[in-house]
Amino acid sequence: MKFDYATARLRNLAAHRDVTERTAALIATASVGDSFQPGLLPRSPVDQVVATGFVTALNYTMVSTTQSFIGSLTSWLLRADSEDPSMRRHGGEAIANVALIALGLAGARALAQRPGEPIRRAVLRTGSQRAIRLGLAGLPVTAIAALSDVATRRYGSRATVVAMLPSGVGIGAGIAAYQIWRIRQEARAGGDSLPPVTDPLPLPDLKRQAIDTDPTQSQWPPAARSAAFGVGVSLALHGVSAGETYVAQLIGRGVNKVAPGAGRMGTTIGHAATLGALGVAVAAGMEYLYRGQEQGGAAIEAAYENPPAMATVSGGPRSVIDWHTLTREGARFVNMALPVEEIEAVTHATASKTPIRVFGGLDTAEAIDVRVDLAMQDLERLGAFERSLIVVASPTGSGYINYAVAETYEYLTRGDCATVTLQYSLRPSFLSLDRVSMGREQNRALLHALTWRLRSIPEESRPRVVGFGESLGAHTLQDAFLHEGTSGFHRVGMDRALFLGTPAESGWAKRWRADPEKHDPDGVVVELASYQDWLALDEATRSRARIFLLSHHEDPITRFTPGLMVQQPDWLGPSDSRPTGVPRDTVWRPFSTFITTLVDVKNAMNVQPGYFVARGHDYRADVAAMVAVAYGLPMPEDERARIEEALRRRELLWARNRLVAEQLLQAKETVQRQLRTWGISEPGPMVVSPADLARTT
Repeated sequence: MKFDYATARLRNLAAHRDVTERTAALIATASVGDSFQPGLLPRSPVDQVVATGFVTALNYTMVSTTQSFIGSLTSWLLRADSEDPSMRRHGGEAIANVALIALGLAGARALAQRPGEPIRRAVLRTGSQRAIRLGLAGLPVTAIAALSDVATRRYGSRATVVAMLPSGVGIGAGIAAYQIWRIRQEARAGGDSLPPVTDPLPLPDLKRQAIDTDPTQSQWPPAARSAAFGVGVSLALHGVSAGETYVAQLIGRGVNKVAPGAGRMGTTIGHAATLGALGVAVAAGMEYLYRGQEQGGAAIEAAYENPPAMATVSGGPRSVIDWHTLTREGARFVNMALPVEEIEAVTHATASKTPIRVFGGLDTAEAIDVRVDLAMQDLERLGAFERSLIVVASPTGSGYINYAVAETYEYLTRGDCATVTLQYSLRPSFLSLDRVSMGREQNRALLHALTWRLRSIPEESRPRVVGFGESLGAHTLQDAFLHEGTSGFHRVGMDRALFLGTPAESGWAKRWRADPEKHDPDGVVVELASYQDWLALDEATRSRARIFLLSHHEDPITRFTPGLMVQQPDWLGPSDSRPTGVPRDTVWRPFSTFITTLVDVKNAMNVQPGYFVARGHDYRADVAAMVAVAYGLPMPEDERARIEEALRRRELLWARNRLVAEQLLQAKETVQRQLRTWGISEPGPMVVSPADLARTT
């Protein structure tokens, strides 16, 4: 009796899971293997689960919606309410899948990828390729469903349970396990696809050494675990698909009550609704993430609870910018300005001036022109136009300016420099793509105001202007010269510029890479992966260079574009022509490559304070040398060693102070809560405040 009850429940579940759900589950499970392909950076187990979950969920929802439409259209064309409708429907669905394969083959052949093709062509080609895959998966599932119906009529409900097993779990898990195992074996065989990492030893020994990394040791699970993972995901997917089917059919029944003639199209609408619900859930999750990031980015940390005493920074005693509007990154940046004494101690030279740092926070004023005006007032009041060098720095999405870059040119100019930057977002760069237009407009307004002010100064005493941008900061500053090529830099009087990790979506950089001769007729732009690449250039190229793009080959920020969803990128071309650092055996897959590269973007800046490496989106190991080269500032080798050591020590010290101050503040709040439970409403001041601790350490 128990067995009959269980089989009846399974039979009922199988009856409600038609070709649509089985095909979707099969393709989604088979896509598990694609998510295990090597990326630009190693992935943690949690990252792998996230990547696999998104890949499979996206494949499932897309296939279920498409296949449901095909099934509905087939049933309508064949009038599925006639005698023996099940077999007629299965036959019609088989014919539809064959037609889908034929159309997909024709489309894929006619729309072969071309260099510089428009994105709509790529979308149509990828759709054709997906149609082939959908048809190939739908044929065997349709055949199994037909056999299941025949077996049920002849042998009863127990045969249904046996017949439905190969329809998804077994086939899908087998494909997924095989793909994961194959990718793992290829990664072992091609372990040299990732380059050695230039990495300094921990403090206090700052000599460099090469560390060979083997991604197979941390990135790939054993074959047995791969197979188990494939089976587990397959089972989970079938459970999710059953739930999705139930919801889609509920919606379908509601549609049929409202529109009785809708037929199976009601279920198709249900599948489309679940796909839309997934999109709404993702959008809601992103909005929640945005708010959390913005709240954290706006808060000034415990280590900087008091305005700076230095008179040459925003928020200080001579500044017109309110200290409380600088946000987290602004407060950090102005507090970390180098004092004269430290410049002299590191460079062994006299420093007659204190560096100027002007920072306009996103909360400083609502309007862009007001923020620009306040920044210009600060530059004037703090004496920036009496310095020899002014650096226009565009920050990353959160407002971060690379401390090592700023400190390097402050050391090399002996303090005779000023930095000005305007914030356009409070989120990390990968969450601030919707703020690029604001950053671009803001930089244009700042450069316009700065240009007119500099023209009022006699040319012989006019400060030299250079630019700096990292990550989204590089994008927003470059795009201030969009459609102008290098002539835009000349127009505003910007002598030189350094860009770290330029995002792949930078319009200015894309145009330059596509046609360097048109956008850079004088050959002043160079793109490098390291300082060693600079040394390897010929003397003529080095003498012309004025605009520097430092871009690591394995930096996902420089590779990630929305086009990865539907278009194979150049860096995943033939394995023998791929750049160093790009895995040789990774195969581009629609949607899967986009998601795995997006996970790499999240991990691109996983850095340790005071420990500089040249890997991914971390450019600190080459910063000192490249700043000297890019801005034409002389730096003897012995001074470079002292500066690099100071950069590491200062970064580690400030990170420690922030951590200690935050922990102390949390401890204070814990003590106060406990005292309040004892009836002590005003516990009194702490013995040591976070600010006191920051100053003494």
